[in-house]
Amino acid sequence: MLSYFWNEPIPTFTMDIKDAEYQEWYNDLPQEREWFNEPQIGHWSKEPLDNTKVLCEYWALKNDPDVKVIGTELQCSNLFTKMLKEEGWQINLDYKDELLPEYAQAYEDNNKKPIIINLK
Repeated sequence: MLSYFWNEPIPTFTMDIKDAEYQEWYNDLPQEREWFNEPQIGHWSKEPLDNTKVLCEYWALKNDPDVKVIGTELQCSNLFTKMLKEEGWQINLDYKDELLPEYAQAYEDNNKKPIIINLK
């Protein structure tokens, strides 16, 4: 009999009706968790961040090319938090910029997920 480790047998599992129902329910969940839509409270305002109005933010990054981010206030905040943790991004300067029609269309085409546009 094969084993996970040298001296342990591979366990056998049995599935009952409860397990099958749970498995069907689990398979109906979206596979990709939409981390960018997780509700957050604003650091300064202490209010929930808006997840309805699409906007364009200009981010001047330290040691990286500047970018524009298209998404809601909530999505931009969650995206920055993720990029800070994963890529070490630090913002030197940021401000709201004009949301051009082509940016709004790209956001819609991307299934309303935030977009980063590199400005090189």
